[in-house]
Amino acid sequence: MRKVGGTLLAVGLGILMGWGFYWFFRSAFLELPLAVKIAIAAVAVGLIILLASLGRERYRASREEKERFKEVEK
Repeated sequence: MRKVGGTLLAVGLGILMGWGFYWFFRSAFLELPLAVKIAIAAVAVGLIILLASLGRERYRASREEKERFKEVEK
């Protein structure tokens, strides 16, 4: 159930972010060619994905460390 909720959340956020990028680039950069707009959006989305991946990796590592040193805390 948690995976379904996470998937729906990710899809919803992805759609909202795509819509926001569309309107931002449509109104802010009228004179830029379409290829440049797509490249800027790809860089921004790539950066967001990398940061989310890094955060997720750090979260998992901290959970593993907590389990490894569980006996030390007691």
